[in-house]
Amino acid sequence: MRCNFRIKESALEQALVLAQFLAQTDFNDLPHSALQAGKRGLLDCLGTAIGGANSQAAEMALNLIDEAGGALQATLLARGKRTSLRDAVLFNATAAHALDYDDTLSAPAAMVALAVAEQRSLPGRELLRSYVLGFEVASRMTRAIGGWENARGWHMMGVAGVFGAATAASLLLKLNPPQIIAALGVAATQSSGLMAMHGFLAKPFHSGKAAANGVFAAQLALRGCTTGPALEGSLSVSHAMGGTPTPDLAQKLGESYAVLENRLKPFPCGRLGHGAIEAALKARSAHKLTVEEIVSIQMHVEPRAQYLMGKSEPENGTQSMFSIAHGVAAALLNGQAGPAQFSDESVRDLNLRDLRRRVEVIPDPRCRAGEAKITVQTKSRGPLVSEVPIQKGYATNPLTDDDVKEKFLALAEPILGPTRAQRAVNLVYGLETLDDAGDLARLCA
Repeated sequence: MRCNFRIKESALEQALVLAQFLAQTDFNDLPHSALQAGKRGLLDCLGTAIGGANSQAAEMALNLIDEAGGALQATLLARGKRTSLRDAVLFNATAAHALDYDDTLSAPAAMVALAVAEQRSLPGRELLRSYVLGFEVASRMTRAIGGWENARGWHMMGVAGVFGAATAASLLLKLNPPQIIAALGVAATQSSGLMAMHGFLAKPFHSGKAAANGVFAAQLALRGCTTGPALEGSLSVSHAMGGTPTPDLAQKLGESYAVLENRLKPFPCGRLGHGAIEAALKARSAHKLTVEEIVSIQMHVEPRAQYLMGKSEPENGTQSMFSIAHGVAAALLNGQAGPAQFSDESVRDLNLRDLRRRVEVIPDPRCRAGEAKITVQTKSRGPLVSEVPIQKGYATNPLTDDDVKEKFLALAEPILGPTRAQRAVNLVYGLETLDDAGDLARLCA
C-alpha cells in the first residue's frame, strides 16, 4: 500500500514536510516490499551485533558501561546483561559494526529501534516501522551531505547514521513534527565520523555513538530542546560538510523506500573489496586453483576501492578488513572469506602473507561500481581470468531472505545455540505478529 501523504513540498519547508511524513506514516502505509527488506536489514544487523559482541571494540564499550552503572532499561545483545537505554544502544551498535559485516548505514537506526521498543514494550510492527523510516532519513541525509563519494572524508555510518537513530527513537517516543525537527537538529549538531578511522578500533564507535547520540537527541526534543535551522540553508549540516544547502529531503516521499536499495554484505570487510573477493572465489572454484601454482595475481577494481581498501600489509585483523590484497589472498587460500579470515591469527598466517604479497591491486577506470576482474598467472596453465560484473549485495544482485538467514545463523548459533538462533530468525521474519519487541532483544541476550 502506498502512503497517502500528500502535502506539497513547495508549501512547507523541507524539514517540516519530512517530519510530518514521518509522524503520519503508519505501519500499514509501508509497502510489503519495504517491510520485507526491513526485516532482512534488521536480521542482518542483529546477527552482526551478536557476532561482534565479544570484539575488542565491544569489550572496551562494556568496560566503560560496567564502570558507570545505570538503570536497567535495555538488553546488551549476546552478553546476558541489561543497562541504561543509551548505553545499550552504544554497545549494541558498536558491536554491530565491529566486524565490518553490517551494511553501511543500518546499525544506529536498527539498534535504537530494538532497544527503545524493548524499553517501552512496543509491538514488533512499531520496531519495523521505525527502522524502515529511520533508514530512509539516514539515506536522504547521506545524499544531502554528498553521498559516499563525499571527498572531504566523512564516514556516513556516523555522519548520517545519527539521523536514522534519532528518527527511530522519535517515532517510538511518539514525538510530534516540531519535536521530530528538533530531534534531527540535535542529531545534526552531533553528526561526526571520519574515513581516517578505517582500519582502527575507533571506527566501530562511529555506529555506537551515532546510536547513543540519536537517542539523546530524541530525548532532548521530548523535553523541549530547541535548535537552529540544521537541515537546510547556508548553516545546515549538509552544507557545512561539503554538500548542498538545499537538500531534497522531502522529494517523492512514500513513492519508494531506500531500504529497498540497502546493500547487505556477504563478506566482513569494506564493501569496496567485495567484488575482488567474489572474483577470487570464482577463479578458485572455476579453475580448481591451488596456491602452489599461483605466480602472481592482478586484481582490477574501481578506483575508489584501492583508495579506501589499499592496506597492502595489514598489521592486525582490524586493518585486514580494509585490504583488498588480504581479502583476495584469504579467499584463494581458504576458499572462503568469513570473520575467521579477517582475524589477527589470519593476518599472521605465513602462507596467507606470502600469497598476499603476490597480489597487485590495479585501480581501473573501466571498472564500474561493484565490478572486478582477476587475472591469476600460473606456473603451467598461463593466465586464468574470472570477472564479476556486479558484486553480491548490490540492489541488482541482492542477498535473499535465505542468504541473510544463513549469515545470521553462522554468526548467532555459536553464541545463542541453534534453537535460540532459529527462534530469533522466526521472530524477525514475523515481526508484524510480535506483541512485545522486547521478546526479541531478551532472546538474543
